[in-house]
Amino acid sequence: MALDLSGKTIVILGASQGIGATASRMFVKAGANVVLGGVSADRGRAFAEELKSEGGRAEWRPGDLNDEACLKALMDGVAADHGRIDGLFNNGADLALLEKDGDAVSTDLDVFERTLKADLTGYFLACRFAIPHMLRQGGGSIVQTSSQAASFSDPTMVAYSCAKAGVDALTRHIAVRWGKQNIRCNAIQPGMVMTEKAWGMADILPLDLFLSRTPAPRLGIPEDIAALAGFLMTDEAAFMNGQVLSSDGGMHIVLNHVGTAEG
Repeated sequence: MALDLSGKTIVILGASQGIGATASRMFVKAGANVVLGGVSADRGRAFAEELKSEGGRAEWRPGDLNDEACLKALMDGVAADHGRIDGLFNNGADLALLEKDGDAVSTDLDVFERTLKADLTGYFLACRFAIPHMLRQGGGSIVQTSSQAASFSDPTMVAYSCAKAGVDALTRHIAVRWGKQNIRCNAIQPGMVMTEKAWGMADILPLDLFLSRTPAPRLGIPEDIAALAGFLMTDEAAFMNGQVLSSDGGMHIVLNHVGTAEG
């Protein structure tokens, strides 16, 4: 069944690269009007023009997960100009902080707090400002990119793990609080996804280890996550709510057996 998002206005945060960019292109091709939220105006506008040149409907607007006023202006502006927000894909993260993210003793407090702000508080605020518009129109779908780090122990990445565990909890809260008002919220826990950034770090990432722990014959690609996010935005997924779904080629099965992820 082909993905059909005809007539839906969907906001994607972290939209101009990696999983976000792939989802943006996929959603546009499925008929959605996509609003690209991000921090790089030049890259975002260029990507929006590229999507429009391919026949889609897309635009860039400022969408900084670290800026409360920016997120409010984004959601209010989209609702005012398009009349509705049918979907929100919370996908951004400050991955640069991962290099400084160690254990609970060594990680600098500033790194911990900045990680929570970008990777959890930003999602919380985006939901806070999108939900009132969804309530007025009779419902909507929120999809959030989580991580296996939310579910499996690791000797490092304490801040990132805590933030993503919070995303899962936020997902369930929204589903329970506003499910009766036809608002759905689901999260996706990707496995190792070979984005442009991941390929750029291929020489330092333990890709052989990731592959050995993935029952599938390959590692993930952005299309794997974007396709699941797209389905969760459709009316066919109307009974999916409060779920945290793995899209990892089965890696979580192996990690459950091993009991811990290696750093």
